Amino acid sequence: MSGSITRERQRACRSEQILAAALDLFCKRTIEDVSIEEVAKHAGTGPTTVYRYFSTKAELAVSSAVFYWKTISGKYVKKLDSPTYREADGRAQMEQIMDIFQELFETEFSFLKFLYEFDSFIMKYHIPWNRLEEYEAQILNLKQYVTRALEKGLADGSLCFSWSVDETYFTLTHIMLSLMQKLAAGGRLLPSDERVSLFRQVKIAGELLILGLSNTQTQS
Repeated sequence: MSGSITRERQRACRSEQILAAALDLFCKRTIEDVSIEEVAKHAGTGPTTVYRYFSTKAELAVSSAVFYWKTISGKYVKKLDSPTYREADGRAQMEQIMDIFQELFETEFSFLKFLYEFDSFIMKYHIPWNRLEEYEAQILNLKQYVTRALEKGLADGSLCFSWSVDETYFTLTHIMLSLMQKLAAGGRLLPSDERVSLFRQVKIAGELLILGLSNTQTQS
C-alpha cells in the first residue's frame, strides 16, 4: 500500500514539474511557439515522459492553465475569508474583491498574458467544452464570494442595481479579466498607451464598476 502511495506522489510531483516548466515557457513566449521537446528539456526529462502525462500540447496547455489557477486561487481568495471582510457591507466587500483583481494584475502579469493567448489557442483548435470543465471550475471559485457580496449589498442598501446577481457577476468578471488580459498582452503598443499606467487603468475600471453597481439611474 505504501509503495502505491509513493508512486502516486512521484507521479504527481513529475506532473507538476512538467506543468511548471510548460507554464514558464508559455508565459515567456507563446503556446504556439513552444514545443513539447522544449518543455521536456526545461523540466529535466524527455519528450516521451511528457507525452506519458499529456497526450497533446493542447492537453498540456489546458492542464497548465488549471494548475496555475489552482495555485493562485487559494493565495488570493483566502483573503476573502477574513473577519474584516465578512463583517463589511456589500459595497465594501465588492471593493475588496476589486482590490484582488488589481493585485492579480500587478503580481501575475505574465500569467494574464498567457491567458490572453490561451483563449485564442482554444478557439483556434476548437477544444471542446468538456475538456475545459476543470479550467472553468477554477475560474468560478470566485463566484460564490462575488455573489454573496452582491446579495449582501442589495440587502443592506450599500448596492442598488436592477440586473440579476448572475448577470452582474458574469458581466463584471468578464470586464475585469478581459481588460487585464488585453493590457497584459498588448497594453503598450502605441505611444498614447503610455499616458495612463496599465495598473491605473485596472484600478479605474474597478472603481467605475462599483459606482455602476450603486447607481440606479443608468440601469435597464
